[in-house]
Amino acid sequence: MNANPQTRNPNLRLLFAIAACAGLTGCFGFLKPAHPTARNFVLTPLPVAASVTASPGALAVGVGQVKLPAYLFNTSLAVRIGANEINYLPSALWAERLDNGFQRVLAANLAASLSTDRIRLSTWHREDVAAEVYVTIEQFDVSASGRGVLVARWRIVAPGGENTLKAGESRLTHQGPVPDTDPSGAVATLSQLVADFSRQVAQAIGDAAPPVR
Repeated sequence: MNANPQTRNPNLRLLFAIAACAGLTGCFGFLKPAHPTARNFVLTPLPVAASVTASPGALAVGVGQVKLPAYLFNTSLAVRIGANEINYLPSALWAERLDNGFQRVLAANLAASLSTDRIRLSTWHREDVAAEVYVTIEQFDVSASGRGVLVARWRIVAPGGENTLKAGESRLTHQGPVPDTDPSGAVATLSQLVADFSRQVAQAIGDAAPPVR
């Protein structure tokens, strides 16, 4: 008696076994897409007890686009492992571009610190502001142990950018939670660094720029 052709062909037997398994509930459960586990974060500004309104003579300030080093354009939270090594936390994603988020929070913090609502972002007419602020970030990350570092150069210039009123470099640190176990706490650490930086810039603006009346 001739054997069944299906039994003589191992590959054919394998195909039948796969087809039979596919018909069973749960056989290919491991192929189902995993539920997303990543969380999305934004930097947060200083808390404001009430909305800020401009008083007579309040400063009008333009905040330019913040410049970031290339390593901070990754969508994941940067975790510094060493002087020349960066890891990215796949479970912690930025919900907005980090340069936009830094600019947004800096502007909100300056409004609170200077008691003004006359903050302009990125584009403005030179007659609308008393000073312009430009920031270049050199380092902005947390270490595996939760130590946040912000290194930034900043310039405060007269409207139109022709004269520099004041310039400086800020080097700030803040200890917070470990990013692997508490990514929300690590983002809060970075937000605190932006708050501390904003206070320094606000002080410099107050010293260097006359109010617009």
